[in-house]
Amino acid sequence: MNFLIKDETSSLKGNLSNDKDVDFYNFSIPFMNFQRNYFGVEAYIDMPKGCDYNLTLYDEYGNQVGKAEWDGEGRKKLNIPTWDIQTNKYCIKVENGNGEEVSPDDYYKISFHVSQNKEHEKTDTVREAYGNLHNAYDRKDENWREYLEQYNAVLRGTEQNYLKELEQLHQKQFDSLPEEKKYKGRRTVDELLQDMAEGKDLNDAELEYVKIFANLKDMEKAQNKAELKNSFSDNFVKDLEGMGISRDDIEGMCVRIGSSGDVSVDGIEDSTVREQVQKLIDERYGDRMYQYYIGIADSVGNLSSNTYQYATDVQEVRRYLKGVTGEDISLENLYLTPDGKIGGLPDNAANLINKTKDNAKIERMKDALIDIIGNIRISGDLGVPDFTSQFQFKDGVFSVADSGFAVDMGALDGRLTPQYSGNMYSDMYQYQFKKVL
Repeated sequence: MNFLIKDETSSLKGNLSNDKDVDFYNFSIPFMNFQRNYFGVEAYIDMPKGCDYNLTLYDEYGNQVGKAEWDGEGRKKLNIPTWDIQTNKYCIKVENGNGEEVSPDDYYKISFHVSQNKEHEKTDTVREAYGNLHNAYDRKDENWREYLEQYNAVLRGTEQNYLKELEQLHQKQFDSLPEEKKYKGRRTVDELLQDMAEGKDLNDAELEYVKIFANLKDMEKAQNKAELKNSFSDNFVKDLEGMGISRDDIEGMCVRIGSSGDVSVDGIEDSTVREQVQKLIDERYGDRMYQYYIGIADSVGNLSSNTYQYATDVQEVRRYLKGVTGEDISLENLYLTPDGKIGGLPDNAANLINKTKDNAKIERMKDALIDIIGNIRISGDLGVPDFTSQFQFKDGVFSVADSGFAVDMGALDGRLTPQYSGNMYSDMYQYQFKKVL
């Protein structure tokens, strides 16, 4: 996605496999802060004939900051906001819109266009204030803290403007809805999300309201809870019934999925039934249950972005290495060689990861391993952030049983987060928004 912003001749192709399918793409604006101030970026989606897909944009704080609209040329377009030069991470969500049919065998295409930011003066003040601070600090000006106070004042003002622009955008989106889809109730977004999490159906007006005003993280968590409770549990039970196992046979069971993907099941007295259930999860449902866990468990979801990435990288890498080698690999024993290769791996895994070229999956694993090795070195004796995905089956449905972490995640986050003291960064104002991407 980052590459596409700089190469307007290329596009990303994807497809929705059914009318409930949803695709997400994370990306960063690939310009330096001072450069971004002068560019506007537009995102386009071309759709298969007869299809109407929604393209929605979220910022790194999970706020919905744009919905693509028809541009009169047979495609949809949205503008990526230029409210602030500090924010550069975004997420695009593609889903079926308006109940139209999808075309599983045909592709949608996402592309970008870079234009001039005609409102760059709104963020010029941020760039100029930072430049003044940086110059004063570099030349050891004894009054550099005065420039820091000026910069912090600009940041506070920019934060308030960000909130104002967001409110205006959401109100404009709400006002543009057909009258029958304008929510007129008194329930809050949080209350509607709670209904969604409990598996209750929202009407069209409630759903549109949530899509505009809800945070992406909160909405995805509610949807995950509802899916796990309803469709996932139903499909799981149907598979068991096809094997001659009833819902009552597994009532009260506990499922644990280790960081390397190993599945264990407790709470079923019949050993044959227990083994069958364990095999079914291992072969068909384990990966999906893991995704539900990290989307629902507060111990994972409330981590800072850096620590979250570390913890989920550990899970992904452990599963991958287990699949390649058939054994659990100790991540603490891995290291980087002088030529940039991963050392400490069994031969088959080492050959695959260090010698394979132009394979996106393996490149992703190598990058994750490099980050893990670096984080282990930084975190010292605190340990690797392993966790077990745990579930309870009660009253006929699954729910997440948050098992937490075996290591002190607060202390770990403190070591992974850069600490500043006595320099220009130590008292720099931080936006009050929580980063969720």
